Amino acid sequence: MKLLPILLLTATTALVNPVSAKPIAPTMAYQKLKHPEKAMTAEQAKAILKEMQQQRNDEEKIAVIKAKLTDKQLGLTINQLATLMNQFLTDDSKLAAAKYAFEYTTNYKSFLDLVNIFSREEYKDALEDFYKKNK
Repeated sequence: MKLLPILLLTATTALVNPVSAKPIAPTMAYQKLKHPEKAMTAEQAKAILKEMQQQRNDEEKIAVIKAKLTDKQLGLTINQLATLMNQFLTDDSKLAAAKYAFEYTTNYKSFLDLVNIFSREEYKDALEDFYKKNK
């Protein structure tokens, strides 16, 4: 019975700074996203575009983008991404593709140029919010 209070005391003091007696917040290391330095060639981007055009719906087109964007050594320019995004029928799909492809963009500082592709304001705002959180 005397052991239980000691264990409780030890467990609670491990979470408190002994100098200030304030709780210690858990820390998580933040890693900055590493974008590729080199973009794929125009021919490579056209091959992705052609494959997307052969799909029946937006979900299949997104699957193509996800399958093709796996190598961090070779990315997309914002212009190449815009061309691919224009293949989608809905703003939902365009936003999903843009969010997925963000880490594969070479000139990501121009990412907000993509807002012009969206027809509805809420999607433009969502893209801006995403960029602010992830830049």
